[in-house]
Amino acid sequence: MSGFINQSPGRSATAAPDSKPDPVAEADELALSKIRSMCAVAMTSAKAVALGIQNDITRLNRLRFASAKRMSLELAKTIAGPSYRDAALGHIIELCMTANDMESSRILVHGIQSTPIRDEILLTYPTLLR
Repeated sequence: MSGFINQSPGRSATAAPDSKPDPVAEADELALSKIRSMCAVAMTSAKAVALGIQNDITRLNRLRFASAKRMSLELAKTIAGPSYRDAALGHIIELCMTANDMESSRILVHGIQSTPIRDEILLTYPTLLR
């Protein structure tokens, strides 16, 4: 069974060499995680904005939604990997659609490069096609 072990003469069996994690990919993963969290937290505010009621609480919800959207977009600009960036835009579009922010959603859909992600979003939100 020694044929299953990578072994050079005079050396012991070695495992696969340790590969260093890609710092760019790690940064992209972290940014995507932050965007996902910001959008999840702001979802309640987005739902309140969609109701359209004009009062002080709704004004605060509108500010919270706008802040989360702005910070998420700024963070998405720092993402180098297209798949991570497209996933981030998908989360931001979901937040915008919850708040009935059609204009921002339509603009963001055009920024998605991945056909499967864009198709999934358009399937979920067919009103973006108009």
